Amino acid sequence: MSGENVELVRRIYDAAARRDAAAPFEIYAEDIVWDLSQTSRAVLYEQPIYVGHEAVRRMWRESLTAFAEVDFDLEGLTDAAEHVLAVVRERATGRASHAPVGAVHYAVWTLAAGKVTRLQIFDDRERAFAAAGLGSEPR
Repeated sequence: MSGENVELVRRIYDAAARRDAAAPFEIYAEDIVWDLSQTSRAVLYEQPIYVGHEAVRRMWRESLTAFAEVDFDLEGLTDAAEHVLAVVRERATGRASHAPVGAVHYAVWTLAAGKVTRLQIFDDRERAFAAAGLGSEPR
């Protein structure tokens, strides 16, 4: 099943690259937990954790209030049983300043029965690998 999980997560990033905002929600569980609490940018949002489709949509609206564009370059996916670890280079353009910003983040996707039930975003590589059950190095 975990190889299927990697493909599901890849489909989400492919949809984001196509600017297809609807397709990922077909893969997200209705009660998905979207957790930004392990990132320094959590302070930019109304709350650090969002639950459910509508809350995730609200989080994206908050993001797009600050940034005119947000792009993700997927640098790698690691299969970790019910988790998939994604290493992502994020690029954005400030809405008001037009200044480019960028960062690398680590996304731990948790899946069950073909649906994403949780997404945790980390700034810290070690914490992300630990959360995915991988220790500090990919297997």
